[in-house]
Amino acid sequence: MKIKVLLLAFAQLLMFSLTSHSEEKCHDGDFWHKWFKESQFIGFGNIPSQNQIANAQLDRANQFFSGKSLTKDYSKAIALYKKAARNGIHEANFNLGLMSHYGKGRLVSYQEAYDYYYKSALKNNPEAQFNLGLIERYGLGRPKNFESAFVWFEKASRKQVSLDRFQCKEIREGLVEAQYNLAQMYHYGLGVNKNLSYAAMLYELAAKQGMKEAQFNIAQILHYGPSEMQNLQKAYRWYLKAANQNVLEAEFNLGLMHHYGRGTQQDYVLARQHYLKAVQADIAEADLNLGFLYYYGLGVPTDPSIAFKYFKIASKKDLPQAHYHLGLIYKNGNGVEKDDIAANQWFKRASSLGVIEASSMLNDISIRESKIKLQPSKEELKS
Repeated sequence: MKIKVLLLAFAQLLMFSLTSHSEEKCHDGDFWHKWFKESQFIGFGNIPSQNQIANAQLDRANQFFSGKSLTKDYSKAIALYKKAARNGIHEANFNLGLMSHYGKGRLVSYQEAYDYYYKSALKNNPEAQFNLGLIERYGLGRPKNFESAFVWFEKASRKQVSLDRFQCKEIREGLVEAQYNLAQMYHYGLGVNKNLSYAAMLYELAAKQGMKEAQFNIAQILHYGPSEMQNLQKAYRWYLKAANQNVLEAEFNLGLMHHYGRGTQQDYVLARQHYLKAVQADIAEADLNLGFLYYYGLGVPTDPSIAFKYFKIASKKDLPQAHYHLGLIYKNGNGVEKDDIAANQWFKRASSLGVIEASSMLNDISIRESKIKLQPSKEELKS
């Protein structure tokens, strides 16, 4: 029995030592680490492997590309990346794709970029897969292909086993940007059947990794989505995270939630603070709601003159309630000089956009004007 245990332990130890040796050998280092010590070349008589040569080419290409150790030279970088790629470094193919994509050292060529990305993507490079998805989704240099974009985003979004530049296995995590784009595909039915539940799941996955756009989008689904998916308290928390990353649309929605007490406590003061931030993004609805606060004295003293300024800004975006309230201000002469003609014009605009109260105002004005016309003048009474 003891012999069996000892043999088993020895076998496990041997397996561990072989694995460790294999990993150690795999990570011996690149050409420069292996063949240079204290700036002295020690490689004579030792033929470098193809991978070591390829890594030396990649390092030198990176230096020419960045201009940190060598004078920046995109042409030399491209030549060396091509050599490294031919020697089996998929990272070099990806870099060549980037240079073609953004016109570094050559004219922009989406087709060349696609071809280089494709070679790298086949080696499970998530960045290359993601960029292929972008090219297919937005039709860069080719017709849009949502189905193909979906496939590439799906690959880039999940964990994969790849080979690093030393041909050692490494686990590559899914890209948060790919998860976000995949969520959008499900959200809007691009290249796949629309599925809001899958979209929400992927948005939340990306949101938890700090992506502000995903934080805002999951909040939108939880706020305005189907009743079975709504969770206003959770929506409020995601809006807050997005707002903390300067998403001004999230500020507007936080203002709404405090304004009407949905998902959080009703607080007009906080609503005003969020609306003031949102107007920086030219969100007309924020101007409209600030007008409401000042017109009705919610969290601030009633001030029709300030309300008038905000309603005027919102009216430029043709918001019906802005037109209607401008009509009220002119009709009552609060904050501006009373002007029945201007009031009538604003009521007409609001009525044409479906504001029932504005139609009622116009009807009252029409009746009042008819009565005035029917009343005899002083001259007629004298006669």
